[in-house]
Amino acid sequence: MSTSSLERCFHCRLILQECICCDITPLWTEHKLTLLTTKGEERISSNTGRLLRLMLENNSLIYVGEKGWEKEVEAEIGRSEYTPVIFFPIPPFRDGQGIVEEKGKPLNILVLDTSWSSARRWLYKPEFMEVKKIGLKTVPSSKYYLRKQFKEGNLCTFQAVASLLEELETRSSGSAFPHMNEIFTSWVNSRAKERGLTFP
Repeated sequence: MSTSSLERCFHCRLILQECICCDITPLWTEHKLTLLTTKGEERISSNTGRLLRLMLENNSLIYVGEKGWEKEVEAEIGRSEYTPVIFFPIPPFRDGQGIVEEKGKPLNILVLDTSWSSARRWLYKPEFMEVKKIGLKTVPSSKYYLRKQFKEGNLCTFQAVASLLEELETRSSGSAFPHMNEIFTSWVNSRAKERGLTFP
């Protein structure tokens, strides 16, 4: 029986025998995560945005292209308790921590959870044109061995966001980043096991 036909956990999308949900401790971060994706993207079992939403409590989900999505984005950008930014870790961009210090409040980080080519197109949607773009000071090596990294620095959504939270020095980052790293490693290992892959 192929792994594609095996029953999967609805949440982590691993086959039931490999489910890691019981190991996940949801984390609260002062910065909010607003994940922008499509329903098609979310249905892909190797999508890492779903795992982010399991781990980070302070999050919202918007399906780009669905009815009313523009109003949802507008509402997120308009939240007065946060400074809205788009996370796109390719220059040119501003330093996220610098914006936090300048504005004196946490960020609402809009994350484009889609392919890199689609994300570049989304950046030019009218809804996002006036939103500041932030990136990573240091881009780590990819730990997402399940797919080819077409360009150095093009991290998967989970690893990119985890790295950003570590750089932002949030009040909860001391405990958040190690736990996120641990769960991500377990998730990637389980996915690799399904496919009969071995890591370098």
